[in-house]
Amino acid sequence: MEFAMNSQPRIPDPETAKRLLVNLRRSRLAIEAATLELEDITMQLENDSRQRRLVRLRQAIKDAEAASFSVNV
Repeated sequence: MEFAMNSQPRIPDPETAKRLLVNLRRSRLAIEAATLELEDITMQLENDSRQRRLVRLRQAIKDAEAASFSVNV
């Protein structure tokens, strides 16, 4: 099968163009919604990570205070 170098893309009829445009818009909206959902999940994971770090830091502070207290007694 040969490809003609001078072939131009076929312009779709108005009905097909309208259908394709509707599909593209729907796809764009779906991608935008998925992106927002992923951003929300990312924020939740980052918040969970910060909370776990805060718990570890508070525990480290308690441990340091307990060690300091036992040395001073």
